[in-house]
Amino acid sequence: MPYYIGDVIKDYKRLVIRTPEEFGKTGIEVKIRTRALDIDLRKGLVHLSDDSSIPYDFLVMATGAEAVRLDIPGADLEGVFVLRNLTDALRFKSYLNEHNCRKAVLIGGGFIAMEMCEALRNLGIETTVMIRGCRPVTRWDPEFTNLIVEELKQNDVTFLPETKPLSIERGTNGGLVLNTDKGEVAADIVLSGVGIHSSTKLAKAIGLEMGASGAIKVDHRQRTSIEGIYAVGDCCEVFHKVAGRWVYLPLGDIANKQGRVAGQNIGGHMAEFPGVVGAQSFKVFDLEVGAAGLTEDEAVRYGFQPVSTMIWGLPIGRPMSRGEKLGVKLIADKTSGRLLGGQCIGEKGAIQRTFALSVALWSELSIDEVGYLDLPYSPPFGGAWDAIHVVAQSLRARM
Repeated sequence: MPYYIGDVIKDYKRLVIRTPEEFGKTGIEVKIRTRALDIDLRKGLVHLSDDSSIPYDFLVMATGAEAVRLDIPGADLEGVFVLRNLTDALRFKSYLNEHNCRKAVLIGGGFIAMEMCEALRNLGIETTVMIRGCRPVTRWDPEFTNLIVEELKQNDVTFLPETKPLSIERGTNGGLVLNTDKGEVAADIVLSGVGIHSSTKLAKAIGLEMGASGAIKVDHRQRTSIEGIYAVGDCCEVFHKVAGRWVYLPLGDIANKQGRVAGQNIGGHMAEFPGVVGAQSFKVFDLEVGAAGLTEDEAVRYGFQPVSTMIWGLPIGRPMSRGEKLGVKLIADKTSGRLLGGQCIGEKGAIQRTFALSVALWSELSIDEVGYLDLPYSPPFGGAWDAIHVVAQSLRARM
């Protein structure tokens, strides 16, 4: 969606995978602008907002997640948005154009906010990022996030850390004024990105069991605690293969895989979703940023003894280098030597390395094995000893 807002993707229809009409050609009826109000478990009926009911033999809960709304006065004013779905993106972009917005404030420092910085600056809009903490995208190491903050500043994004929004009000010139504990910030449009929570109201109403995270509890076949009812996507938990626990990780690629597994099981073909390793990535201006596995704090929480190290290496062979930097951080368990997590950042090659680390985590490789991975060598893409090899061997020496 940030790429549509920033005009990289010109036509929003390219973000629509399949229309209701296209679904209809395959025998699937899609009801739009209709909400599920209630579920009658005894009769096997879903009651809808258009006063109709749909009978079911199997039921899939795919209610997704909802954006956390700002709990401050003025959060419901025109010009204050969240960005959770395509409809949100269409409204946001329409407002930008119709009101000739020149100043935007992003509240929150997640990776969607980072992508939105680039989108808005591409449109020539003055952009400010405001967070309550001291750094954005806190999953990544502070040294990496310092580089991200520097990248924001180099692209004329104003970064306001440790700033608390207090209220939003209409300005005298028709714009908005965001009142904070450090003064006023003027804006034409405000985007709140302070998190999401699983949409489980309907699931709780029929007695589905919730997991420790507060999302719907499922098994590897996406079955819930009630026979015949499945759950997929951002409303349910997923198994984290590194942590060995069920967690809440609302990402679109995970939702797609869970949906396919549920459909196969409903269709009579037993399938299991083995889980995830928490792979994530985003781009902010000229930086690629990726991570997979656990952070040190998460590793401690799940009973490991994490040891970590970081290097700044090269994304390509040294003879071809023009000073490009690639940061790679690895985390391993001191007791077993198992790789627990990895983070990468750089102008090129960071996501390429994150792919490799994701597979290594999936395969439960040790740090010794990672240190000698057979990676494809060619000077345009890396050295004979890749940054992954170097950091893995460096980490092994500390264990």
